[in-house]
Amino acid sequence: MLYFTIPFDGYLRAIPNIILIVLGVLFPFVVERRHFAKFRKTPSLLWLVFFMLITAQMLIWQRTADDWAIIQKVLLSGLLALLFIPLEKVEKINKAIIFSSLAAIVFSCVKLVILVNQGITFSFLETGSLIEALLIDRVYLGLLCVLSILVSYSSLTKAYHPDNKYYLLNMAINVLFILLMVSRIAILVLVVVFLLSLLYKNKRGPQLLFAIGTLLLAVLFIFIVNNDLRKQLFYSNNHEHKEGLVANTLALEPRAVIWDCAFQLIEGDDSAWKGMGFANTNRKMMECYENSITNPTKKAWFMQQKYNVHNQFLDIYIASGVVLLICFLMTFLVMLLKNRKQFYPTALLLTFIMFLFVENMFHRQIGAYYMGFLLLSILVNLDSTKNQETIEAP
Repeated sequence: MLYFTIPFDGYLRAIPNIILIVLGVLFPFVVERRHFAKFRKTPSLLWLVFFMLITAQMLIWQRTADDWAIIQKVLLSGLLALLFIPLEKVEKINKAIIFSSLAAIVFSCVKLVILVNQGITFSFLETGSLIEALLIDRVYLGLLCVLSILVSYSSLTKAYHPDNKYYLLNMAINVLFILLMVSRIAILVLVVVFLLSLLYKNKRGPQLLFAIGTLLLAVLFIFIVNNDLRKQLFYSNNHEHKEGLVANTLALEPRAVIWDCAFQLIEGDDSAWKGMGFANTNRKMMECYENSITNPTKKAWFMQQKYNVHNQFLDIYIASGVVLLICFLMTFLVMLLKNRKQFYPTALLLTFIMFLFVENMFHRQIGAYYMGFLLLSILVNLDSTKNQETIEAP
């Protein structure tokens, strides 16, 4: 129920919090000592160290008043993994991910139709009206769609099962919606996941992701043969921007300015070992926008939006220092090494890593929820893999 309601947080804000309280109350009555065995694995210990260090740093450098709003979201991801630790499998959570993505897609499409009926124009690749119709921010809806595709893949069975066709249909719907909303990071992740599947030749990846690859290749083919589509993509209809895709992207993509300011902060910071704090980082970013952006309209927009670093790795380095960054990177490296023989957890980890490069997921409660989903999925997968190896051992 929790993961189904997450995309509707803007409309049902109280429900996820109520569910968390209920889970916390029930936890002592359902948890058993054997469940904590999942936390004795190296990835769990590294995450525990990361949570302890980032909390201790906040207390030592007296940043509680400023940084607690961010730190509590970091800790929330670990709390979710803890509250769900009695689960032996994550099938119900996976189904919640699938149904929540479909619900978000239906909601967004219905709202888009309503907006069009109200006179708002809409055309493919012109995503302004579509973004207004989306249930949640495009980056998180793109992440949700990718997760829905991956969990659908993981739910497919080698032998015939009547549910297989529904999982394949869900994968196709989510791929098409990702293309519709032109979520560049989600499209890139799908391409990387498809290429990753080719490394698992004896697994189900190439066969089961063939549909995704076919759709992407179809879009590429249409792009190649359709001259009008190429012009629409590479050359803006905006009379002020006719340089083409690369120039327009650098000029219009907020992250080009955001990351430039982030690197300026890194160059001007002499306390890389302890960081400057999350709130102070955001303040410094605002000062950079104020001083470096010359276009008044663009400057006003950045000041209004209050853009953070939009890269979780850079954000942790600037705010918390090199030690916390190394610890954060080590958690993902160890999880990748532990799961490298399995396609699904590896693809799941790469998906989050790529999204973390373009978004500060710990700055949003929805991001913390999905980070908790990652931790829980990896812990349960490692535990089930170990149990299976124990059963199969002679």
